[in-house]
Amino acid sequence: MRQLTSPRRAGRVLLAILAAILAGACGRNEPQTEAERLARGREIIENMSSKLAPAQSITFNAHEVRDQLKNAGKVQRVTLVRQAAMRRPDRMYVKTTGDADNEIWYDGVGLTVVAHKDKVFAQAPMPKTLDKTLDAMHERYGVATPLGDFAYSSPAKALLTDTTKGGWVGRETVDGQETDHLAFTDTGVKWEVWIPTTGDPLPKKGIAEFSENRHLRRVEIAFSDWNLSAQIPDDRFKPTVPADYEGIAMLQRARVLKTMPPDDAGAPSGTAGKE
Repeated sequence: MRQLTSPRRAGRVLLAILAAILAGACGRNEPQTEAERLARGREIIENMSSKLAPAQSITFNAHEVRDQLKNAGKVQRVTLVRQAAMRRPDRMYVKTTGDADNEIWYDGVGLTVVAHKDKVFAQAPMPKTLDKTLDAMHERYGVATPLGDFAYSSPAKALLTDTTKGGWVGRETVDGQETDHLAFTDTGVKWEVWIPTTGDPLPKKGIAEFSENRHLRRVEIAFSDWNLSAQIPDDRFKPTVPADYEGIAMLQRARVLKTMPPDDAGAPSGTAGKE
């Protein structure tokens, strides 16, 4: 019988067959239905949350591009660079540069916001935990904090609800690293996140679009330099306001003041003592 192929060619054919088999096996493991995509997406978010939740002292950097709605319906693109530090359960510091020059301190008692370009500051009493303070920033003052979702003691609970839809989209390379791309929708928001498929499941990139926010339409964030055991000096969380800055009021939402008992509303103050 005549030999139909050379040993070298036969080896190549065998490798091609094995590659096809492996590719088919991998394909079968990928989510195929809407329910499977949602389940896989939730699983990846839970893994990320489980990595972040036990960490007590965290720092990371973020490059943020925002589309903000201005007067007359015009959209303004704003680029921000943030350095974030937090110590659970009751400390947070965020320094913002780029198109803004701001600092935020939360010290377990109150929130201090300093806008250096305008030379003003505002202070307000806050709950005793970072989780509740992040809630208050959103509910009382209407501050959209996309970074804050990853600062909660359980990021998964902050990101996912019973009405969340969507899930796993596919695998994509971000900054040379293979990631799982997830996309979700919920009331008033569409959001995406890219999480490494191997190594620490800490977010590399995130995008959120807000349909009901009057000021913020879209935000894209690139995360870097995660440190889950950071050595943060105590004075990082101590508000430092220059003596010549003017105090202004941190105004709460009118609808919140109408429904909140007086003792819970707090008295926003822009004239609290400087430290």
